[in-house]
Amino acid sequence: MKELKLRCKNWDSYQHYKKKNKNYSVEQPWFMMYGRKLLGERKYMELKPEERDFLVTGCWCIGSQDNGFLPSPKDIAFKMRIDDVEQVNQYLKLMLEHEWLEQYSAEDYNQIMHKVEEQAEENQRVNGLEKVREKESITGEYIVPENYAKGRGH
Repeated sequence: MKELKLRCKNWDSYQHYKKKNKNYSVEQPWFMMYGRKLLGERKYMELKPEERDFLVTGCWCIGSQDNGFLPSPKDIAFKMRIDDVEQVNQYLKLMLEHEWLEQYSAEDYNQIMHKVEEQAEENQRVNGLEKVREKESITGEYIVPENYAKGRGH
C-alpha cells in the first residue's frame, strides 16, 4: 500500500509569505486565519469545540511546520498531548470527511517540497544579491561577501 501524506486543504491561501517573498520557506512561523470568514462558515462552526481545536492546533499549527503537511498520528498525539493515538486517527478521518484535509502520495509530497525548497533557495540568492547591490549603490564600493574567502583555501 502506498504511503499517503495528509495536508491542510488550500494551504497556500493561509500563507502570509508568498513565493517571491524572502521569508518564504517550508516552515512558516505563522499563517493567516480569517476569523470573520471562519465564523461565517457553517462547516467550521458545526464542528464541536474539541474538533475545531484539533483543526486549528492539530492540523494548521502543526502543519505550518512542514508546508501544510501533517506528521504521523503518533507525532500529532505527542505534540497535542493526546494519550490515545486512535483518537487522533478519528479526528483525522473526520477532517478528511469534512474536506479540511487532502491526501497526497509520497511522490507528490516530495515534488511539492522540492519546488518549495528551490523557491526558498532562489529567494535567498536574489535577496542576498539585492542587499549587496543596495550597499554598493549607497557606498559606491564593491562589497565582498563575508564568506567569500572560505572554501577558496584562504
